[in-house]
Amino acid sequence: MSKGKKLIAYVGCNHVANFEGGGISVFEVSEDGSSLTLISSVKDKPKRAGYLTYAPKAKVLYSVDERKTDGRGPIKPASCVLSFKVDPESGQLTFLNSQRTVGAMPASVAVHEDKKLLFTANHAFFDHVVKAVETADGRWVEKFEYDDSTVVQYGLAEDGSIGDVQDVFVFTGHGIDPWAESPQGGGHAPASPHAHIVVVDPSGKYLVVCEKAAERVYVFRIGSRLELASVYQCPLGTGPRHAAFDKKGCMFMTCEFASELWSFDFDASSGALRFIDKQSTLSGFKGRNEPATLQIHPNGRFVYMNNRGEDTIVWFSISPDGHLKKAGKVSVSKSPDPKDATRAMTLSPSGAFLLVPDRPADVLRSYAVGPNDGSLKVLKEVPIQNPVFIQFVEL
Repeated sequence: MSKGKKLIAYVGCNHVANFEGGGISVFEVSEDGSSLTLISSVKDKPKRAGYLTYAPKAKVLYSVDERKTDGRGPIKPASCVLSFKVDPESGQLTFLNSQRTVGAMPASVAVHEDKKLLFTANHAFFDHVVKAVETADGRWVEKFEYDDSTVVQYGLAEDGSIGDVQDVFVFTGHGIDPWAESPQGGGHAPASPHAHIVVVDPSGKYLVVCEKAAERVYVFRIGSRLELASVYQCPLGTGPRHAAFDKKGCMFMTCEFASELWSFDFDASSGALRFIDKQSTLSGFKGRNEPATLQIHPNGRFVYMNNRGEDTIVWFSISPDGHLKKAGKVSVSKSPDPKDATRAMTLSPSGAFLLVPDRPADVLRSYAVGPNDGSLKVLKEVPIQNPVFIQFVEL
C-alpha cells in the first residue's frame, strides 16, 4: 500500500435465520492486517448483501441483494444490484441507486469501468413448480418449471449509478434431475441452470461466467450486447462455480460438485479456454463438501480456495506453466450445512494478509501470508454478525 493511503474493507453481511441485520460494514484496516476497526455501517441496504465490487475511477461500490423476488407484489424488496458512493476521505458509503436484476438470487457482480458497464450473474433457486398441462392429443401431464438463471448487462452513468438493462442472456440446459450425488435442493441443483460468477478477463475484452448445472463455462465478448465467444463443456459432476485470472491471463476455477481446483490457459484473441491441470481440494475428508471462492496472490505464485464441508482454506503453489500443487491448509469454523459455511475470502492488495469473513463464528479474521511459502497465520479477529463477502479499497 502506498504511503499515506488508507485501506478500507467493505464487508457484506447477509440476513439469515434469526439474524435481523444485513447491509455493508466499513472497516479501516492496517497495512499488515493486524488492526481491524469498524468505522460505519449501512444496515438496511441491502439486507442480503453478498458479492461486492469497486469502480476506482468513479469511487463507487456495487453490491448484489441475494434474494428471490417474492411474487407479483413484491411485498419485500426485489432481487437487485445496488450502487454506493465511496467518500474519498472516510470511506463511508452513500446510497446512489438500485436496479432489478432480471433473474433470481444474484450471486456476483462485475464492473467494466472503461466501457461503463456492469454485469450480474443470477443464480436462481432449486425449487421446482408443477404445472398441469394438456397436450395436443388431449392428454394431461405434469410439467416441471424452474427459475431462469441469467447474466445481465447494465449501462453506467457518469457518476457510477446503475442505468438500464442493455442485454440479458438466459442460460439453458441441465444435468441429471434429481442427482443423488448433489444434495443441494434435494438433488435438484443440476435440474436447471445456476450461474455463479461473472468476471472480466485481464484484456478487458471478455466476460467469463461459470454455470454449474449444465457444467459449462461461458465466455462473452463485451460490447453493446453480450456476444457468445466460446463455451467450455466440463464433465458431468464438475459444477464450475468461481473463477479468477492471474496477471498473465491464466484462469483458475473451483468446482462445487467435484471438490477440485482447475487451471486454464486463456486465449485473449479468441476467448477460448484450454485446460491445464486439476487437483483435489480435499485431504482425506469424506463428507459433503462444496468449494466456493478462490483468490490468486498478487505475486502469481499461490492460489487460495475454501472448502465448505471440510471447512478449510487451502492454498496451492502455481508452476510457471499453470500446474497446481497443494501447499497447505488451515481450518475455519465448522458449519452443520455447507450452504451456511464460510464462503469467501479476500487477499489484501499487497498480498500481505488474507481477510476471511468466518460466517459460522460471526467474526472477521485476518491471516498473515508467508511471502515464501504462502502459509497463513492468524493475526486478528473482530466480531461481526453473519459476514459473507469482502471488498478492499485503497483511498
